[in-house]
Formats: sequence, C-alpha cells, structure tokens
Amino acid sequence: DVNGLTDDTRIIYTSDHGECLGDRGIWSTSAMYEESVGVPMIVAGADFPEGQVVETPVSLIDCFPTIVEGAGEVLTESDRELPGRSLIDIARDNNPERTVFSEYHAGGSITGFFMIRNKRWKYVHYVDYAAQMYDLETDPGEETDIADDPAHAAIRVACEVELRTIVDPESVNAQAFADQRATIMRHGGFDAVRERGHPGEHTLDRKLY
Repeated sequence: DVNGLTDDTRIIYTSDHGECLGDRGIWSTSAMYEESVGVPMIVAGADFPEGQVVETPVSLIDCFPTIVEGAGEVLTESDRELPGRSLIDIARDNNPERTVFSEYHAGGSITGFFMIRNKRWKYVHYVDYAAQMYDLETDPGEETDIADDPAHAAIRVACEVELRTIVDPESVNAQAFADQRATIMRHGGFDAVRERGHPGEHTLDRKLY
C-alpha cells in the first residue's frame, strides 16, 4: 500500500520438495509420500479471492503460466504446449479431478519412480518393482498400500494408463541412468568419484554400472 503496488502485484509463496525427516524411517526426499512430495502453494493478489482454499491438486509447473498471466502477458504458441495451468485460472475454476505428476531419479537410486495424484488417488510406479497406490480420501496418512487389492484393480489399471499418457517410465528411467553414468565418467569414473567422497558413494555401484 505504501508504494501503491497492491493492485498490480501478485505473490506466489512456494518451495522445492518437502522432507521426510525420519517419517516412516525415511530421510531426505526419496519417496512419494505427501511429506516428501508436497509443497506449500499460497498465492495472493488482485486475481485471487482472499481466504479461498482450493482443493484442486496443483504443481510447480503451474507457476510459469501464472507468472506470465500475472504480468499481463500471453503464452507463446510453443509455451501453450507445455504442461501446467495458470493458478489464476484454477482459482476461478476449482476442478478437483485434475491430475498432477512427479518423478524421481536421484543418483544412486536403484530405480526411478513416477507418481500421479488427483484429489483422491495416488499411484506410484517403480520401474522393475511393485507399484504403490493410496486412497487419500479414506487414508490421508498413506498407511495402507492398496496397489494389490483386487477391489481396486480397475482403478490401478486406470492410473497406470493415465501415467503412461504422460511419460514412458521404462524409457525415461533408462535415459536417467545413462545420463548419470555419463556424468560420472566425465568426472573420472566411479573410483575417482568415490575417492573425492561423493555424497552418494555408498550407493554408486547399486545400479549405475
């Protein structure tokens, strides 16, 4: 108010990923539980109703079109092909059926994994390992994995089909490990990285060879 910027200023408060902090015996961010994958997303400005809580799942990729719209600009033709939707638009049209996506490929991981989540269901796909699925409506703490529950088989299939419309898990997983291997080789190879005390040295030979 002091500088007269209130009417044309938009604020986005968010962060990178969350942190497990020992929950479920897990440290760092190497899981797709809400405490790891969830981030704060608070927006304010003339385009956003004050005090409104939107239940629609959103993602960090939504920040880009939000910033463009908030600045009074329009997306280019190629930008419109990118994933993501303006949070201004979402605030006007709260659609709880929207699906968001996340993936993980940290160095030293034994495999990559991929998550989709809508308001109710979370599905986590591990390449070469069993999937996970949670009903966030009845199990918000993600304590019961229902991926192998016959009563939810159709939902699991639908979730995997939807995931594969976004990404080819096997192909992306192979590319990620190939890129990691190439980076290690550019730095002198596995032994050289270990000698320098790379933070992930204890896991380097688990998958990347």
